[in-house]
Amino acid sequence: MKLDRSFDVFDADRDGRLEKSDVVGVSDRLAESLGVAADDVAELRDSLEDLWNTVFAKMDRDGDGAVDRQEFRASFRKRIITDQNRIWDRIRRMSNAWTQLGDRDGDGMLSREEYTSLLHGMFRLPRETFDEAFRHLDVNGDGQLSRDEISAAMKEYYTSEDHTARGNQFFGRL
Repeated sequence: MKLDRSFDVFDADRDGRLEKSDVVGVSDRLAESLGVAADDVAELRDSLEDLWNTVFAKMDRDGDGAVDRQEFRASFRKRIITDQNRIWDRIRRMSNAWTQLGDRDGDGMLSREEYTSLLHGMFRLPRETFDEAFRHLDVNGDGQLSRDEISAAMKEYYTSEDHTARGNQFFGRL
C-alpha cells in the first residue's frame, strides 16, 4: 500500500507508468507552484535526475523506458535493502533540496503552511492531505519540521513494517 502511494505521487500524468519526466518534473511543478524560476529548482532537479538514473531506471525490467507499478513494487524494497546507503544519500539530497526551497522564511525548518504548500505543489494532492500528515510528523510538537524529522519520516515510510509508524503519514493517511 505504501509503495502504491509513493508510485502514485510520482506518476504525474496518471498513466500507470513512471518515466523520467514524471520524476524530474516534480521540480518543475514545484517551481510553478512557488512562483520561482526554473533555475531556482536546479539542485532539486539534479537530485531527482540522479534518483531516476540510479534508482528508478534500474527498476525498468522490460527496458521500455518506464517503470510500471509491478516493476516498482518488485524492485523498490529489494533496492532499499541492497543499496541502502547510496539510496538514502540520494533521497536525503533530494529532501534537503526541496526543504530548502520550501523554507520561505529561511529559518531552516518547515512550518505547517510551508510543508503543506511544498508537498501540494510537488505532488498535486489536496492540501488537507499534507496538513494532516504534518500533525503526525511533527515529533516534538513544536509546529515545525526539521530536516532530521523529514529525513527520518521518509526513511520510516520506505522501510518500516510498523503500520502505526509516524513516517507512514508522509504522503498523507494510508
